[in-house]
Amino acid sequence: MNLRRVVYTSIASEAFDKRQLLDMLHQARSYNAVDEISGVLMHREGEFFQVIEGESTKVEDLLERIQNDPRHNSMEIIHDEFAEARLFPEWSMGCADFDQPELAFLPGVRGNLSNQTVSLELNARLPEFATHLKQALGAA
Repeated sequence: MNLRRVVYTSIASEAFDKRQLLDMLHQARSYNAVDEISGVLMHREGEFFQVIEGESTKVEDLLERIQNDPRHNSMEIIHDEFAEARLFPEWSMGCADFDQPELAFLPGVRGNLSNQTVSLELNARLPEFATHLKQALGAA
């Protein structure tokens, strides 16, 4: 399998409440489980930072659906690579809502997830960040 990892940022078209975030996450997990896509979605004050991993053509299909999703805009791919191993193998889509103060301690997390400097730093530290995130959220 050609394992592809894509990291992108985007901004919500409208404010997301917790229920809308959970609904979006539930839908993503259902589709991703079928397509064997793993990753994590990070949210803070209407900004998203997402890592998706999976077979290249399935990731490409998912990216097209994401780009056409009216719930967000200003999508920017900040990293696109082929990888040897998944960072989030057990998560069809993990979720970290950094509006929750208890997650703010994670390395590299700052107030603006869509800021280019912050997103590049998070991406550069992704393996380390993945370890801390999995510890903070558990394997769920």
